[in-house]
Parts: sequence; structure tokens; C-alpha cells
Amino acid sequence: MNPHRPRKPRPEVPAVALLREWREHVEQTERRVRDGDYGYYTGCECCDGIVLTDARDRLESIMRNGGRRAHRLRIAVESLDRRFLLVTAEDPNSWRSQPWWRRRVPHG
Repeated sequence: MNPHRPRKPRPEVPAVALLREWREHVEQTERRVRDGDYGYYTGCECCDGIVLTDARDRLESIMRNGGRRAHRLRIAVESLDRRFLLVTAEDPNSWRSQPWWRRRVPHG
């Protein structure tokens, strides 16, 4: 590498961006439960803390398709999933055909 010709910054890898998006949703849910802002339902999916992002769906697809880094990605996602499970509960009104992360609502 020529020190006088710096490299262009690498574009963000899609899996990293999706992982960051899922982490942000998990952290937002944790904050909501910690602050006690979860016991009522407004009817608004965003306000009620329902998963609106498709990041977790797309991460699942990447992990199922394998690839070189699927194992490391799975470890990172499972860590976030455990945190998400701790601060959410099963929604009895959700469709059973949905993935488990879409059937969860914030709960302390």
C-alpha cells in the first residue's frame, strides 16, 4: 500500500448495518421498560414498541444462508436476542405464523 495514496473508506457491510439497527431497537425497548413506559397500548405500533424494522428478518436470512461470517453474526444476534427476550413478553393477540421477535411486546 502506498502511504501517499490513502484508501477509500469501505462501504458499510449490510450485515453490520442490520445488526446495528437490531441493536438500536433492543436498546430502545430496554430503555422503555426501564423507564416504565410500556404498560398501556395506544394502538400505534411505533408507540407500543412493536418491531417495525425488518432488520431481524434480514439477519435471520443471512444467518440461514451461511457464508463465511454467519457463525460470528449468529453469536452477536443471539446476544441481542437474549436481551430482547428479557424485556419482552409474548403477545397473546399476535399471529403464530410470525417470527418470535414479532410476537413480543415490551414487558417489565
